[in-house]
Amino acid sequence: MLYSNYKTARDKAWKILIDCKVDKLPVSTAALCEHYGWVLADYQEGKAAIDLLGLSSLTERTDGFCAVTDHFTYIFCNGVLPVGRQRFTVAHEIGHLALGHVGRGRVTTINREPNPKDSQEETQANQFAARLLAPACVLHELGATTPEAIQRVCGLSRQAAEFRARRMQELERRNRYYTSPLERQVVEQFRSYISLALRR
Repeated sequence: MLYSNYKTARDKAWKILIDCKVDKLPVSTAALCEHYGWVLADYQEGKAAIDLLGLSSLTERTDGFCAVTDHFTYIFCNGVLPVGRQRFTVAHEIGHLALGHVGRGRVTTINREPNPKDSQEETQANQFAARLLAPACVLHELGATTPEAIQRVCGLSRQAAEFRARRMQELERRNRYYTSPLERQVVEQFRSYISLALRR
């Protein structure tokens, strides 16, 4: 992935955390959708809308997808998935919307396990989701760098927590934190939560 695409995904995740005044983990993807006025539903809850949009075949082959119409923005997720997987799927779809991958009349359809052959947009949406749900600067302050700690604190699946832990190890080794004003703003926004969590 190009560094510029990674940086765009990272910065957009930070901006959403700031704009939505997120100040604790785990991040509520439902609250983010509500903030932006997006409809969030699992496949069963959203069946009528999915059928009306002619997208019912997607429910058989994807973990989730989003669609933009003239009047609504939808994020649909497979509700039988484990909760951590659902959360990452929704964050991934929020990424597609926030990064401008989806516009009116377009639908995202490739939401499943990451694959090296994924398009730049899919990779970027995964990068966004990881940074939205598990911001490195907050994890660093909490000392949550292992897969177990990240899974517990962020409400991620084991697989997503392992991916994030590998990135955290790299960041810890390089000690590259707080180089961006956005990152500094995110950590300050989480300051009360971090202080409380460290006292436990």
